[in-house]
Amino acid sequence: MSQEKNHMDYAQELDIAVKPELMLSKLQVEVGQLIGHGLPLFTLGGGYLRAALSQMLVNFHARRGYYIAETPIVSSSALFELSGHMGFYRQNMYVFKLEGRDYAVKPMNCPLHLTVFLSEVTRYRNKVSLPFKIFEVGRVHRLEPSGSVYGLLRARGFTQDDAHIITSGDDASKVIESVFDELITIYSKVFNVDINPRTLRIRISLSDKSKIGTEFMGTREEWEKAEGFLISAAESLAKRYGFEYVSVEGEAAFYGPKIDVLVTLGEGQNAKEWQLGTIQFDFNLPRRFMIYDIVKELYGINDVYIIHRALLGSIERFLGAYLENYRGRLPFPLAPVQFAVLAVRAGDQMDEKVLDMARGLHSGLLTRGFRSGYSETTRTSLSGSVRQIESTAKPPVIVYVGRRELEGGFLTLSVYKNGSRQSTRVPARSLEEALSSIEQVAKDLESGVAEVAGTELRIPGDMSYML
Repeated sequence: MSQEKNHMDYAQELDIAVKPELMLSKLQVEVGQLIGHGLPLFTLGGGYLRAALSQMLVNFHARRGYYIAETPIVSSSALFELSGHMGFYRQNMYVFKLEGRDYAVKPMNCPLHLTVFLSEVTRYRNKVSLPFKIFEVGRVHRLEPSGSVYGLLRARGFTQDDAHIITSGDDASKVIESVFDELITIYSKVFNVDINPRTLRIRISLSDKSKIGTEFMGTREEWEKAEGFLISAAESLAKRYGFEYVSVEGEAAFYGPKIDVLVTLGEGQNAKEWQLGTIQFDFNLPRRFMIYDIVKELYGINDVYIIHRALLGSIERFLGAYLENYRGRLPFPLAPVQFAVLAVRAGDQMDEKVLDMARGLHSGLLTRGFRSGYSETTRTSLSGSVRQIESTAKPPVIVYVGRRELEGGFLTLSVYKNGSRQSTRVPARSLEEALSSIEQVAKDLESGVAEVAGTELRIPGDMSYML
C-alpha cells in the first residue's frame, strides 16, 4: 500500500515548491542543504500562484481602505530594541554585525509599519486619518528550533498577509468586527471554504500573569484591561456569527493578547482543524513608539491601540494546509496550470487539423491571460495521459480536441468544481468561438476572486512542461 501523500508531495507535483531532500543533478547536493534548513524554495508554478495570490490580496485590501506598504527585510537592530523584540524575542531572530553595528532580519513587519505611520504624521500631521490601516505581503524570518521545522507548515522564512491598524479605543471593536468580515470573505470567496460554526472556532490567547515583565511587556493592569476588551470583542463575534470560542492562558504575543482563528479545511476523513488567521490587540507598541503622545497631540484622542492582523497567517503554512486537506486541488485563479489542452490523434487525415486547433487554443488561452499546458496523445493512450495529468498537474480544466470535436463543431471540457469533475460541451465552430466559449467557463471559475479583487487576475504562462 502506497504511503499517504503530504503537502510537500503535492507542492512538488504542482511545481509549487521542491522537497528539501531533492537531489540536484550533477551538483549531487540536496536542495535543503544548498538553500538552508526551513527555507522553502518556490519553483515556477509556485511563482505564478504567489504572484496571483499577492495581487488579489493587494487589490482586496486597497479596496477596503488599507494603504499598501513594502518594507526592507533587514534593518538596524535599534528598531527592534525600540519595539521590544530584542528583549523579548531575540532567541527567535537572526541578528548580525555589520560595520560595527547590529542588524536584524525582521521577524515581524509591525515595527516597520509603525515607522511608516510616524513618517506620515511627521510630514502630513492630522491629515492622516484614523483608523490608519497599512497592509503588506511581507516576508519575515524567524529562527525556529530545527526540530520543529517542517515543509511549508513550519518554516524559518515565510510570508504574511500582514496589516496593522492604528485606532482609537472607541473604534477598536468595530475594527475587529471588520477584520473578521474580511477573513470570512477571503476564505469563502477565494478558497471556497464553507465558513460556518462547524468549520470555524475562535481561541483567545491570554498572558500568563506570573510572567508579565519577563515574557510579556507591560503591567498587569494594562494586560487585564486589554484582555477584558478582547474577550468582550470575541464574545460579540461569537454571538454575531454563532461560533464557539475558548480562552487559553500563556499563549499571547509578548506585546498583547490575540484572537487565533481555527479553521477546518477539507471534508470527511480528510478534514482537519488548523490555526491560521490571527487578530492581535496591542497596547505596548503605541507607548514604545510614542504613538499615544502623537495621537493625543494631533487628534485629541486619549487612548489608542494597534491591531495586528493576518487573515491567512503565514501564506506558506496556509498553502501547506490547503494542499494537504484538498489533495492538491487549488482554486482556478491560483492553480499553476489552469488549462490542459489535449490534442487527441487518431492516426488519420484529420490529425493535422486537430493539432492546428489544439495549438491555436493553447496559444489563444495564453494571449487571453491564462496559464495553459499543451500535450498530444492518441485515442489508445488517452486514459493513461489523463491519469498522469490528474495525478500531478491537476488542472481545473482539461480541454479535449479530437476528430469527433472538430467534425461536431464543439469542444469537450472536463471541469473540476465543487469537489468533482464534470464534463461539458461548448460550441467551437471556429477557433475564436472556441476561445470565447472557454473564457466563459473561466469567468465562472474566476467569479469569487474577481469579486474580491475587483477584476480578474490573469497571469499567463506556458506550462506545457508540466504535462
